[in-house]
Amino acid sequence: MKFSGNFNYVYSNYEFPASFEKKTFGNELVAFDLNANKKDDAFWNEIRPIPLTMEESNDYTKKDSLQTIRKSKKYTDSIDAKNNKFKVWDVLMGYDYKNTFKKYSFDYKGLLNISSLSFNTVQGFNLDSGFSFKKWNEEKGTNTSISTTFNYGFSDQRFRAIGEFSHRFNTINYATIWGSGGTKTAQLNSAEPISKLINSISSLFFKDNYMKLYNLEFVEINYGQDIANGVNLTGKIGYEQRKPLFNTTDYSFFKKEDLYSSNNPLAPDDFTTPAFDQHHLFKALVTTRINFGNKYISRPDGRFNFKDDKYPTIYLAFEKAFEASEKKYEYERIGASVQYDLSLGNKGLLGTNFRGGKFFNAENISFIDYRHFNGNQTHIGTSERYLNVFNMMPYYSNSTNDSYFEMHTEYNDTGFIMNKIPLLNLLKSTMNIGFHALAIPDKKPYSEFTVGLDNLGFGKFKLFRVDYVHSYQGGIQQNGVVFGLKILNALD
Repeated sequence: MKFSGNFNYVYSNYEFPASFEKKTFGNELVAFDLNANKKDDAFWNEIRPIPLTMEESNDYTKKDSLQTIRKSKKYTDSIDAKNNKFKVWDVLMGYDYKNTFKKYSFDYKGLLNISSLSFNTVQGFNLDSGFSFKKWNEEKGTNTSISTTFNYGFSDQRFRAIGEFSHRFNTINYATIWGSGGTKTAQLNSAEPISKLINSISSLFFKDNYMKLYNLEFVEINYGQDIANGVNLTGKIGYEQRKPLFNTTDYSFFKKEDLYSSNNPLAPDDFTTPAFDQHHLFKALVTTRINFGNKYISRPDGRFNFKDDKYPTIYLAFEKAFEASEKKYEYERIGASVQYDLSLGNKGLLGTNFRGGKFFNAENISFIDYRHFNGNQTHIGTSERYLNVFNMMPYYSNSTNDSYFEMHTEYNDTGFIMNKIPLLNLLKSTMNIGFHALAIPDKKPYSEFTVGLDNLGFGKFKLFRVDYVHSYQGGIQQNGVVFGLKILNALD
């Protein structure tokens, strides 16, 4: 294949000083005037010193004509009509409707939304359905969505529903308001360290029910926007009523004689005592994300940010619970985290994630509001990198309502070492070396060391990873292997 091209550049009215002041060049990389892409022929004929060639003129005419056709109502309606055809089985399997010209779409999940089917010991098999509506405008940068999700548990015979909405006002400062409300089952750890898919497999095949749930009735509203270059501020306020839940099924495919643990992680053999008492409260949360050295491009249709990899990203948070059913449930918490990827050139990449925080007036708060840490007892990893998880720590063994500090580091050699090892270099994989640590009051520190291979697979399907893990806490040492199946993160 051969190709060639000619480019002409014309510079005018430029002055080149001998030197520039320190802050002459800011973080804005490129700026376009408003409606710069909508100038007429008269403007271009006046400002362009070199006229278009016949080939260029014909090319622009052809592309303008195609764009006009493809944005026309007749064309978009014909394309949509083909995709919007309704079939009888869509009642069960789901249906999508889209109006490209008017810029809105509708989605129905179907009565048999098989992709949502999961199992837990509180609800048994449960299934989702729901509706969603979206409307957008690319030029104004607005985006609005409204959705509902219905869930039914076949064992507890309980119907739950939530509604959500969001509206983005623009793509300049990305001001967005969103909210939700309803009733749902929620994990005690709001970070949801165990996915529905992994928990379903773990429970049905191995009789290990690691997911611990409670009933949450809630309403909340959020607002966030960029308040300065590289600085985003988000606020949330909400009302929550929490009710404990208990196992309602002992069903599994195998090991039918074994018993599931209770839904109380503090007492896995106690099937009558809940992990907390029923209560309600209001919660407010303010978070800030800071990207130092943030670069951006200003265009008529929005502002596009580019994080400067030379600097870390910092998160700050303040949380307050108030107006609770009992005073003991009210508290304050401050938190911070620093995330940074250090490029070592052709020698690899070092990723770090440091987090810490402190509770105040939290001696008797609900176990739900403790700081829970992302553990893993399934020996299955689902994420690209393990910078937010302790690979062998039980999910609720180190939860705290006091101060905490956790550290995650992971080095990936990007092939620098592996490519030099005979035979192993045939795998075309990369090596990962990691260290994770957690410190909380009144307990010995938890730490774990990991080493493994990433980018394993066949041909272009490099979706697997395997790590050896050694953990240590208070004289107790454990060894294990974590199998990384990154595709599960997309399927869940």
